[in-house]
Amino acid sequence: MKMWTIIKKEYRMIVKKKSFIISTILTPALMGAFIFLPILISKYGRGEKTIDIVDLSGIVGQQLIEKSADVNDILTFHPVAAQTSSEASLVNEYRRKILEKKVDGFLLIPADIKNSRKVQFYALNVSDFETNKYISASVQEIISKQVLFEQHIDPEIVREATRGIEVDTFKVKKAGVTKSSSDMEYIMSVFMLTILFSIIMAYGQLIMRGVLEEKNSRIVEVLISSTNARNLFYGKILGIGMAGLTQVALWIVIAGVFIGQQAFNLNIDVMNFLSLELAMYFVVFFVLGYFMYSILFSIVGASVNTDQEAQQFSAPISYLLIIPFVLGVMVTQNPNSFPVVVASLFPLFSPTLMFMRISVAMPSMWQVMLSLLLSALFTWFLAWLGAKIFRTGLLMYGKKPSIHEILKWIRYK
Repeated sequence: MKMWTIIKKEYRMIVKKKSFIISTILTPALMGAFIFLPILISKYGRGEKTIDIVDLSGIVGQQLIEKSADVNDILTFHPVAAQTSSEASLVNEYRRKILEKKVDGFLLIPADIKNSRKVQFYALNVSDFETNKYISASVQEIISKQVLFEQHIDPEIVREATRGIEVDTFKVKKAGVTKSSSDMEYIMSVFMLTILFSIIMAYGQLIMRGVLEEKNSRIVEVLISSTNARNLFYGKILGIGMAGLTQVALWIVIAGVFIGQQAFNLNIDVMNFLSLELAMYFVVFFVLGYFMYSILFSIVGASVNTDQEAQQFSAPISYLLIIPFVLGVMVTQNPNSFPVVVASLFPLFSPTLMFMRISVAMPSMWQVMLSLLLSALFTWFLAWLGAKIFRTGLLMYGKKPSIHEILKWIRYK
């Protein structure tokens, strides 16, 4: 049996499965949900809230109500005259109202607000960051204006001096400058890293379990009688890798169709992020990452005898894929820092970290080319190493191998 026959067998076995077809269709849908669902929820998912205000200072309440009426269609503030000056009594009264859901929240403005710069907000849900941020920023603006007004400064000057600043961000590329959202850049970068990690992990685990299954069922002995272990090793990796590339190619085509259809009204930041250049780098780093980790997973599959042993030996490999997520925040904040540059040049991290650097801010071309060269050389070394271990481990049964014993297999002629 020639290696090309093995490649075709593995390829057809994967692409003809219903799971391959379902995942090819379902994954883009999940991708779209991952991108757009948080945006839609943040835009339309917040319900209207009614908040009662007790203003013991006599400064903030009315201005906050007028301000929210002009700029906020979600929060409605109602002034309430305090029947008592005791804060404890007010809190106890509104605790019952909130529990009975007569109001969504209660905002208490203390009499010494100008000095303390603290307000108290009571609600069933205090994890709505947008509401908390709005109250804090609005009260701060009102107090600042009041302090300036008391200094007999013209209200128009006060209004102009305290007017907010909006920051428009623009991404600089060799092809030009495009307007881009920093939040969307981060979300999309992490999203692409997640997709790359998921594909590499999924196909690596697929190879490991396939090898282990064939080994335990003794099918591998029949295969080796028709070819040698090296052809079987490379054939399985290349065949399953071609199935993975087919799936990635289909996703890129689907993404291109969606981006090209104006009817879908995609967010402009998403369209600016998803480019043909980025798709090409995605494919290149997927190929490198797939071959590196599939070789490692296939070595595990050939060396062990049970699923439990496979999980134990494959855990360190999985950790190597998880580390880039730990460094992800550092990459988005400073993609050219020394630790990030060094980590992205390390072959086992390059497929994910270097790709994330490219998606955030294109690094120097020499760094990209060096990472590709080091990754290719390391993959070639792993292929040579893996073929030797695979040849011996595939026919070893019953005994749990040690690291020392696996290293001895490399020296066998």
